[in-house]
Amino acid sequence: MSRRTRAAILTVCTLLWLTGVAWLLVHWFFPAHNEFGVLPGPWEAPLMRLHGLIAVAAVFAFGWVGAGHILARWSAARNRVSGLWLLGFAALLVVSGYALYYSTGGLHAAAAGMHEWLGLVAIFAALAHWLRIRAWA
Repeated sequence: MSRRTRAAILTVCTLLWLTGVAWLLVHWFFPAHNEFGVLPGPWEAPLMRLHGLIAVAAVFAFGWVGAGHILARWSAARNRVSGLWLLGFAALLVVSGYALYYSTGGLHAAAAGMHEWLGLVAIFAALAHWLRIRAWA
């Protein structure tokens, strides 16, 4: 993978994770209140829109990686396990993100919890894969 391609993918993934974490912080720790109860904070919607926009780029990036990087490196088996973990996290985050957009009720609540927790810990799968690559370089 070229340096520019790797930089583009890492940038998109980093921005995606940071906007997700920023949304979670605003949602969990800075809710708005009125006489009817808790409301979404004023930064939740803009952060969610930005996160969704970057998610489209991330899905494109993972498709790009899948078409080239995974197929080219599969036979080496060096980082296959960490790569499969990363791919699994990405797939579950895409599916749960889709469910958040198109579902309601119990399915929406389950998708939200899954997406929030998977998103928080996905950074460890990404770092494990990236650090293993760096260790071999």
